[in-house]
Amino acid sequence: MRARLFFRKAYHAYVSLGGNVTEMRNYESMFITAPTVAPEAYDRLIGNFEEVITNGGGAVINTNKWGRRALAYEIQKFKEGIYTIVEYEGPNDLVKELERRLKLNDSVLKFMTVKTERKKKLEAKGSAQRKAKLDHKAKRKAAKAGND
Repeated sequence: MRARLFFRKAYHAYVSLGGNVTEMRNYESMFITAPTVAPEAYDRLIGNFEEVITNGGGAVINTNKWGRRALAYEIQKFKEGIYTIVEYEGPNDLVKELERRLKLNDSVLKFMTVKTERKKKLEAKGSAQRKAKLDHKAKRKAAKAGND
């Protein structure tokens, strides 16, 4: 109990001194819009979501428009959808607000947001393990060639 009280006081002292508690993280949001959306409305929709990100204290890194693709199953009687991926960085509150707006928009059929930092760490770990394995194979091969 005492430790919790101490940390709570330390937290409030840190915030009162102007400390920034919110951490910027990298996210990737994919959303599928209805195929009936006009191209101008689709561009406005993406612009609105990018504006939400920048106004929420984040920054858009990349926007990939995949275009019209077949859905794996019917969603709201649509067999196709327009796929879009937006990579951005921002605080946790920004993700909540963006997802809230995606839910409210009628032209968005589905959406999903993931953190991309873990993905990058796993890729780096996998490439390091792969390199170590290849180095080990090369040493074994050299040792075998030296024995012959």
